Amino acid sequence: MKQAFLIVAVLFFLGEYSEANSVDTLSFAAFGKVVIYHPTHVPDSFVIFISGDGGWNKGAIDMTSNIVVQGAMVAGINILTYLKNIKTSKSRCYYPAADLEEISLTIQKKYKFGKYLKPILVGYSSGATLAYGALAQAPANTFKGAISLGFCPDIEIDRPLCRGNGLNSHTVKEGKTYILDPCMNLTAPFIAMNGTIDQVCNYFETRKYVENMPMGEVVSLPNVGHGFAVTRNWLPQFVSAYKKVLTEPEYMQKKSNENVLLQAQRDSLYKSDLPLAVIPSAEKNDLPLAFFISGDGGWTSFDQAVCEKFAEKGIPVVGLDAQKYFWDEKQPSQVANAITPAIQHYMRLWNKKTFVLLGYSFGACVAPFVASNFTDPVKETLKGVYCFSPDLTGDFEIHLTDMLHMKTKDKYDVVKEMKQIKAMNPVCIFGNDEDEERLKAFSGNGISIETLPGNHHYNNDYNAITTIILKDFKNSNTSAPLK
Repeated sequence: MKQAFLIVAVLFFLGEYSEANSVDTLSFAAFGKVVIYHPTHVPDSFVIFISGDGGWNKGAIDMTSNIVVQGAMVAGINILTYLKNIKTSKSRCYYPAADLEEISLTIQKKYKFGKYLKPILVGYSSGATLAYGALAQAPANTFKGAISLGFCPDIEIDRPLCRGNGLNSHTVKEGKTYILDPCMNLTAPFIAMNGTIDQVCNYFETRKYVENMPMGEVVSLPNVGHGFAVTRNWLPQFVSAYKKVLTEPEYMQKKSNENVLLQAQRDSLYKSDLPLAVIPSAEKNDLPLAFFISGDGGWTSFDQAVCEKFAEKGIPVVGLDAQKYFWDEKQPSQVANAITPAIQHYMRLWNKKTFVLLGYSFGACVAPFVASNFTDPVKETLKGVYCFSPDLTGDFEIHLTDMLHMKTKDKYDVVKEMKQIKAMNPVCIFGNDEDEERLKAFSGNGISIETLPGNHHYNNDYNAITTIILKDFKNSNTSAPLK
């Protein structure tokens, strides 16, 4: 599943989500003590607040209390603790986006959120810089957005932040200070709120830094310095910024709105509660439709880019957001029955006689079981099953252990199920930097293996990812569907 440089987590939960306006704590990996603030009603949003260099002090508490009033559950992070603890990592760079996503998932599972809410990152001072860095390096649809109070682009850490999805930085002093560059491919809002009399982070320099960034915005705060001490001077503007981030369309919806082909077909789309991404192809051919199940991170820019490349090469795609759909446990037959009408609808709409089933990471573990639970008529139209970086075992629910990469007694043996569906010609695709023992477990059981350069994301080489599937089509008997 998703890789993070800190995977050991010991959780000590105090209290339950039942007491209005309650505050409790947990200890989580490099974050150490995290303070959880509950709103008076069921949360409609989730915020991770990252403190400044003063740690979790009265200023951080006051800011957090004002955010809770907006209806959010807030997790308070002490940046001093976090930056101290991540120094034990052996990585060449830091990837806080993964840690922040993991703690968000963990807390929302713990408090039994009915659905997963993409977290809004809010940071003050150095926390403002870290919030921006995490947003910029994360795949699209990891975070709802970021609001930075008293933002400067420089951060004092002993090694740089990882580039990830598009964050660049340059060195001021090796092992001491780095400056984060403006990110030109943001897909979620970044709002910097800076005081016009700030003597630490100059307002005009911040405005120049942010003004050309897509999804970037600067909010000027008259009579506010770097301390944000007078609440009435910044809270009204913060509430407006918060509502703007909260009401921003979801990534999947934005990509759908941008797809001209899809909008031309909007009256013919399948109507259901399934979290589906629909990506038609302009080409008319005999290639199959692809049904793609995402990883446990949900429908990110990786999934979108892969599927857009498939469509470009003539294979239309229907994608399932696994994070949303498998937030609650499903059964294999339940999944097969749920997606069958969608598959058949788009096969009719796009005049396709066959389809292929694809899964990535978490979705790759799910796909073989879904395939074997299709009805016989559906199996007759299934041309192949392609699993990108599956694990040896899987489950049909997003678990804390999935997110923390801890060993778990998953009840679904993926290798065994692959052997059961050999008639469907399953193929596993791995990056050549991934765990070799896992690859051997599949190949040793007679399962077809393909490898690509790179790790879990195959160097984001979307052309290579899709080409390897198209090559397999040509090498297999494509004259008749598989049974």
